[in-house]
Amino acid sequence: MNWKAFFTLILFILAGCLTGCAGSRTVGGSYVGTLPQNGAASIAEDASTQLASLYPPGHTSIRLVAPKQSDAFSQALETSLRQKGFTLSPNGTVTMSYVLDELRSAKPPAWYLQLRIADKSQNKTLARSYTASGQPAAGFSSLATGGGDHE
Repeated sequence: MNWKAFFTLILFILAGCLTGCAGSRTVGGSYVGTLPQNGAASIAEDASTQLASLYPPGHTSIRLVAPKQSDAFSQALETSLRQKGFTLSPNGTVTMSYVLDELRSAKPPAWYLQLRIADKSQNKTLARSYTASGQPAAGFSSLATGGGDHE
């Protein structure tokens, strides 16, 4: 094998490895179902505060995977993230999607929020339930997968 072919082969292997790492940053799509009448802005503020406790605002860019349809929660979340100092960018270092929907069987009515977050070292899923007025009904649950070893 000549050196030019060997060098090209090494470049393809390295490019494949880098693509594999970038491909692991998937978080799925976002979905917003039935919204609480007055609580969407409060839930968005709570979510952005939680994100600010995990990543430094002003030093973190977020690729926010928003649902196709526009809704009050998604708009409030984007506004709140920007106000906290996060940069929203298609090339963000942190990727985040979310699900906000009603817990249909709950009495009194309740909502849940799930944040799916991926950065270069791990994927995290955070979840919390809320009252109809957008007040937290419990603490955030957290699940982290992955780590620095797999890349």
